Amino acid sequence: MLAVNEAKKLIDEAHINGIDHVYTFNIPNEVVENTDLTLIRLSDVNQKPAIWGSDDFGALTREIEVQIFYKQDPDVDPEVLESQLFKLFVHHDWELGEVHGHTFDTDTNQLTCTFYVYNMKYL
Repeated sequence: MLAVNEAKKLIDEAHINGIDHVYTFNIPNEVVENTDLTLIRLSDVNQKPAIWGSDDFGALTREIEVQIFYKQDPDVDPEVLESQLFKLFVHHDWELGEVHGHTFDTDTNQLTCTFYVYNMKYL
C-alpha cells in the first residue's frame, strides 16, 4: 500500500477532532476554495531502498508531506491538533521529520501548516 494511503487510513481511523477531510495527492476542485473545512493533503515526497545486504535491499524508507489547511474559524487550537497528529504518527512507527512554521494560504487566507513524516517498510 502506498505510504500516503497508509497515512490517510491512520488519520481517518483516529477521528481527531477538528479534521473534516483527508485527501491524498490532490484536494478536489469543488473543495479547494471551501474555507469552512479543515483539510489535510498527503503527498509522496521520497522513497528509497534501505537495509542493504548481498547486493539487495530489504526495506524502503518512505517519506510523505502532510499539509493542513485550517478552516477560517477553527474549532480547535492548531497546536493541539498538530500535536495529536505528531503523536499519532510517532505511536504508529512513523518518525517526525521537518516541521515548517505556520503560513497563510494567499488565495484563501487560511492558516496552513506543513510537516513531514517517514517510516521504514520492510519487504
